[in-house]
Amino acid sequence: MSGAPASWQRFAAATDELLAGRLGLTSLEDPIAAELKIARLLAAAGSPESPDPLFVSQLRAALRGRAGRSRRATAAEAPHIGEIDTALGRLLVAYRTGRVLRCSIIDEAAGSAPARFVQEVAALTSSTPTIDAQPPAAIARAVRDHIAGRRRFALADLSSLTPFQRRVLEKTAEIPRGEVRPYGWIAREIGAPGATRAVGTALGHNPIPVLIPCHRVVRTDGTLGEYSGGGPAVKQRILEAEGLPVSQLLAAQGRGERLRGSRTTHIVCYPTCHAAARIRPQNAVPFASLAVAERDGYRPCKQCRPA
Repeated sequence: MSGAPASWQRFAAATDELLAGRLGLTSLEDPIAAELKIARLLAAAGSPESPDPLFVSQLRAALRGRAGRSRRATAAEAPHIGEIDTALGRLLVAYRTGRVLRCSIIDEAAGSAPARFVQEVAALTSSTPTIDAQPPAAIARAVRDHIAGRRRFALADLSSLTPFQRRVLEKTAEIPRGEVRPYGWIAREIGAPGATRAVGTALGHNPIPVLIPCHRVVRTDGTLGEYSGGGPAVKQRILEAEGLPVSQLLAAQGRGERLRGSRTTHIVCYPTCHAAARIRPQNAVPFASLAVAERDGYRPCKQCRPA
């Protein structure tokens, strides 16, 4: 039989070693360590020719314990769903082992646990989720802190996504509250400048909208675009709740202002960049593109890194 020996074969071999007094357990690190410790009882109280009753009973207890631990681990990994009240309204959040898998703003007309959300979580995890009366305190606190702008959400589970999707969403999570970036900025930042359309697709399938802020990514022409968390109207509502004057942003884009420079520093930024907000109106210079700004002697902001 080829390949690594099975667990029972390793156990038998280790037991033989113990009986011969050739194996110590002081630094043993092995998945069958519990069984090996029981085998030591056999070495001390029995012989190879006659099974020791204590050994047999201890082995059975260890195997029952291992089965119990396996069942508890499986239960801990099962998905759960809970509701969290936030400044944006109630959120449905699916989580497992302390990390969030999916998130959705609740449609009040759909009830407390919309069937579609439950079905999506079940399909994602191949397991029926449990509806909790209250989510874990750590998750609820992290969600509220993120929405209030106190800290970036750090409990996202993106393990079910492709590496490209994870890179897109991880970069999106870096966009500061109250600012927006175009799809092309994400593509360039992750080293795939020609993948703007793919970036849009990845954001359209963001499983954790609001918490991974894909609402902060807009079209290249400055319009808001679609939003996986509920459409453009919801996108605008969230941005305005974060302090972004969307109407002013759209008006500037309508005038062809894609970037904003400062006559005093000769630095050019995205209009929503916090650095751009400090430019006095009399010193602000609008630009349609980075190429035009660089031609006029302006250099890109190191904070927003305009593309």
